[in-house]
Amino acid sequence: MGDSDTESFASFEEPLDPTLQNVLDQNGLKWIFVGGKGGVGKTTTSCCLSILLSKVRDKVLLISTDPAHNLSDAFQQKFSGEPQQVNGFENLFAMEVDASAKSVGGGAPGGGEPGLGEGLDFLNDMASSIPGIDEAMSFGEVMKEVEQMDYSVVVFDTAPTGHTLRLLSLPQVSTATLGHTLGLPGIR
Repeated sequence: MGDSDTESFASFEEPLDPTLQNVLDQNGLKWIFVGGKGGVGKTTTSCCLSILLSKVRDKVLLISTDPAHNLSDAFQQKFSGEPQQVNGFENLFAMEVDASAKSVGGGAPGGGEPGLGEGLDFLNDMASSIPGIDEAMSFGEVMKEVEQMDYSVVVFDTAPTGHTLRLLSLPQVSTATLGHTLGLPGIR
């Protein structure tokens, strides 16, 4: 562990004042998640925070994982599942992830493979019935992409608390579901 790593850990030992300036000053922050109930201002806060971060960081990415995307409305610019530069900013990028677009076979019946239609359709139906699976698949895809990109900080405009809780409960639900489906003793 280098000296800079030790300094980063040391700074977490002392409580910081809960101010926006402290968030902006923390160069070690690479991931910022803005969460809460629906309608409390997550998107507004995420957008404002991203704009402020773009003034003190080299390259900022704002990602919406909320099914009701509003980044396009906030910036009056259409965003997709790929990072796009925000109009009027040189180093601020945004993307809106669609959890429902991710599926085992790529969305087409049978994944486009002859003879596999029914099997993959069944697998997609089964997988999509697991609570939180859409969010987990979406988040997994985003994380794979983001890890390969060169952003100094990534701000997540998360889905409302209910969606986020479903994502967080996925490991327990999956274990219980698979244990019950496979009839494995001791797994509930």
